[in-house]
Amino acid sequence: MTDKTTQQPSSAAETVLSELPPIQELLVEVRTYPVRLLRRICEQYAERKAPVPDHALRLAPYLGETVLRALIDGGYVERQDELHISVHAYVPTASGRALIGGRARPSRAVPKTRAAPKKVKA
Repeated sequence: MTDKTTQQPSSAAETVLSELPPIQELLVEVRTYPVRLLRRICEQYAERKAPVPDHALRLAPYLGETVLRALIDGGYVERQDELHISVHAYVPTASGRALIGGRARPSRAVPKTRAAPKKVKA
């Protein structure tokens, strides 16, 4: 099943509703939250000199998890699962540190290739 709304041009209702102040605030948050989260990970990583545990990030519900996943997919943060102090921990990549430090071009980092999902036998 495909989502036909993504194929249709914007309706008048979408235009009117997208201009409502709470929606505008959400759009600003979607643009600024990734920078704040990456900066927080970089700062805590530099301070700790170790991966940043998930419980230290205090992510905003849904948006925080989505942004974290985007930073990982974009190659700006790596997730580490081997730590005993947390479920997950995060380390900024060189691209992530350079982007926050202002030394990077505004281009996407090279993400790691993902392994194909394992097939489960029934």
